[in-house]
Amino acid sequence: MNDTVTIENQKNESSRIYTLYYSFFLIPFMIAIFGAVFFLLFRFITYETHDASELLNQVKIGSKTKRWQSAYELSKVLNNPETVPLDLGFKDQMISAYRHSINDDPLVRAYLAIAMGATGDGFYSEELVGGITDEARESRLAAIQAVGMVRSTEAVDKLISVIERSDYQDERLAATMSLGFIGDGRSIPILNKLLADEEPNIRWDAAIALAKMGEISSAPIIENLMDRNYLTTFPELDPKEVNKVILTAIETSSLMKYDRFEPKLVLLAESDESLKVRDAAIKMLKKSYNRII
Repeated sequence: MNDTVTIENQKNESSRIYTLYYSFFLIPFMIAIFGAVFFLLFRFITYETHDASELLNQVKIGSKTKRWQSAYELSKVLNNPETVPLDLGFKDQMISAYRHSINDDPLVRAYLAIAMGATGDGFYSEELVGGITDEARESRLAAIQAVGMVRSTEAVDKLISVIERSDYQDERLAATMSLGFIGDGRSIPILNKLLADEEPNIRWDAAIALAKMGEISSAPIIENLMDRNYLTTFPELDPKEVNKVILTAIETSSLMKYDRFEPKLVLLAESDESLKVRDAAIKMLKKSYNRII
């Protein structure tokens, strides 16, 4: 009988050992293995390259969803001067991809336009000018923005046409901003006309564009943009946006001489609620008027 009890105890002990083995070693080990495999599979599926040439290749041969996503990633990569390929072969492939994207998802062509614009390279100017007349709104708007980024003087007439004829305010605004980046004297008459536009953003960006070209006609609007009370009458502007507008106006004020800028800057330097605005005004007073506060 003792032998029977001993054998039974051994079986129970053996069963307990196997239970402990499964509970504390094998099962956690298997969970860890499956977790690692899942992690590697997830990384493989979601892997994103930062190589411009590889992204461009994915734009050309990838699935529909992959193409516009790769074009988007490419626009981010080319926004960094250090990661922009300079070889002619890559540039030619960019133009080829842009041409073939005319019948693709408009997002692909739009992000390719932004990608070319991000390089700031005039090599893409002619191709982007052609994109201003695209039928798809997304790619058309992207081309309007991109020609300004590459400072294409070839685009001036078409941008003026967009301002005069487009029914979309975002296109008119983008064209106004691009004219400011380009800085061609041919755009001065239309920009002066836009100082009375019914859309505030267009008025403001026209003024900034004119200021960049040294046109004093924009000074009264730049002065208004340094007035926090004036800006708060536009409910669509949140406090951060108001500060951004004021900082832009302060920087723009250095581009021309206008007697009424100085007292505005003094007021901002002494009493504005934003310390960043105060600091910018103090620096501008010292730089432009040799005045220390």
